[in-house]
Amino acid sequence: MSAGLSHINPSKQEAALKSVITPTTPDIIERFKPSRVFKDAVDNSQSQTTEASGSQPSSRPSGSPLHVTSVAFDDMGDRCVTAGEDDVFTLYDARKGKKLRTLYSKKYGIAHARFTHRPQNIIHASTKADHAIRYHSMHDNKYLSYFQGHTDTVRSLQMSPVDDTFISAGDDQTVRLWDLRAPTCRGVINDMGGSTIAAFDSGGVVFAVACSDNQTIMLFDSASLDAVPFAYTRLVDPEHARIESAASANFTSLAFSNNGDYLLVGTASNVHYVLDAFDLVIVRRLEGHGGLDRHSGEEVCWSADSRCVFSGSRDGNIVAWDLSAPDGATKLQAPDPAGPTPTMQPSVILRPGDGQHAASRAVQFNPRYNLLAVGGEEFSMWLPTTKSAADIDEGW
Repeated sequence: MSAGLSHINPSKQEAALKSVITPTTPDIIERFKPSRVFKDAVDNSQSQTTEASGSQPSSRPSGSPLHVTSVAFDDMGDRCVTAGEDDVFTLYDARKGKKLRTLYSKKYGIAHARFTHRPQNIIHASTKADHAIRYHSMHDNKYLSYFQGHTDTVRSLQMSPVDDTFISAGDDQTVRLWDLRAPTCRGVINDMGGSTIAAFDSGGVVFAVACSDNQTIMLFDSASLDAVPFAYTRLVDPEHARIESAASANFTSLAFSNNGDYLLVGTASNVHYVLDAFDLVIVRRLEGHGGLDRHSGEEVCWSADSRCVFSGSRDGNIVAWDLSAPDGATKLQAPDPAGPTPTMQPSVILRPGDGQHAASRAVQFNPRYNLLAVGGEEFSMWLPTTKSAADIDEGW
């Protein structure tokens, strides 16, 4: 396992941001309110026509409302991009709470929109025509490159935090490492055993892979591109079989905490998992949200300071768990192997208000500011109010 221990080292960029990151506490989180709500974030006039547009098969019932399916911030937290089932991606000024530009990907569809290290450029997966990953300039509104190789739906896509490498994984049972400067992948790991998702650690040195079919979590060395993980475990949760109809969880997202201590495993059911990032033991089970089933994938994230986990829910709420270590400890410890894994209920439940109870499908916390972005049938930006809460009515 020594080959991968360096993933505790944060990237230079993250180290620079730590000095300006505002800590998150339950007291602060309780004061979060939607400060900007964009009710036109998705064009639902297309909900009937999208089904016949030639896109990949969808699990969304015909005629049901379209949703924002991904939200991402740029490295400095100044800009935000959303992608929706209406094949539209929208650029926002996160600091001013303003929509900057609306762009379209009607030919290819769009999912998993992610900023590169240049805030005017993004990469995204395709939902129509093919399964290529596309590199787009929002400044010029044109595609810069295409990355072909996946033969089925891409389920996860992430830039390396330190360079122009990015990682993708999906239903074709492969994990692929790419570089923005080359059209062919740097390396590929085949036959993962089923649909896979993948994510880099905070230093870009290690990447994690999860496969629901075999309930396996694996760690790989990014530099060596070995086909064999240096660490792996089978995620076993007896409690899941007790409370859910399915015997095992469907893994839908992965995210390392910025401090390198934990690996967050999001699932489609009513539980998420926090694992120790070194030995892959379940540290905490997170319950209290409504699982999104077929809509799961982008609804759970870390706060910038690695203290809290936020998750969307089928009832539209956003729930938060405080993972602060006990006094005198540097991190949460794994439980006794002979005993049950501790289950945490939410420390805070945020309610959208305005009668809006559609599922909160995409949730992201800003990497620099105390700002939470939430996507569903609408798109909203949340800020902690002052004690007088009147600031919300006065604007950003």
